[in-house]
Amino acid sequence: MNKIKTFFLVKFLFLFSCVDVHKDPVEYENLVLLQIYDLDIEGPSGLSKSHIPDHFFTVCDKTGNVYLINNKGEIFHTIELGGDDLEGVEYVEENLSIYVVEERLRLVIQLTPGGQILDTFHLDIPIQNLNDGPEGIAYNPFEKHFYIVNEKNPALLFVFDTLFQKITEYPLSFAKDYSSVDYEPINNKLWILSDQSQILARCNLKGEAEVIYHTNVPKGEGVVVDIENELIYIVCDETSRLFIFRLPD
Repeated sequence: MNKIKTFFLVKFLFLFSCVDVHKDPVEYENLVLLQIYDLDIEGPSGLSKSHIPDHFFTVCDKTGNVYLINNKGEIFHTIELGGDDLEGVEYVEENLSIYVVEERLRLVIQLTPGGQILDTFHLDIPIQNLNDGPEGIAYNPFEKHFYIVNEKNPALLFVFDTLFQKITEYPLSFAKDYSSVDYEPINNKLWILSDQSQILARCNLKGEAEVIYHTNVPKGEGVVVDIENELIYIVCDETSRLFIFRLPD
């Protein structure tokens, strides 16, 4: 009788060990802050690597312009786009284009680094509140996919092709809102920022958080993750500053 009980107990434990049990994301107290630089941009929103090393593109929802800045926050070039409510920006190296997101208009505008508009794409995103729309944009060169996060109501991660035809969407549930997204090619991950929760999450390509970091940045609106140099850059809409963090091991 004891041998029979032991057999079934061992079999149960073996079967249980084969089940993929979901684990909650690991939550760290804080990122390691290295430096803060002032930006001569009122309300920067969105951040992307550019065609120049150690330089970034950011946008401003106040002026509707696109700015090229260095890693100390100094402006090197301004593209006077005159947008309505620019919230996200992404530079795509393979076609040398900048893509900017218009939140209220539900548009993506493609332009050159010189400021020439190449194309405009309407986004198939539900409208509940004009100001709760698309915020961040990132590009995956391997899959040829664009990722766009919708701030809230509903909180969603959208996946589009290069003509911004919607492929799929995934619910986001680890923060109060979602303000920016960056694709990291070395580990094939998405990094999603929340300004209200003041967190940055490393996610899989479905937007499921794997690791969460506290940023303590009020109204962080744009993020770039530099895995090779173990650095994270975040622009703050509220204080018009560029924050640089050390990426934890």
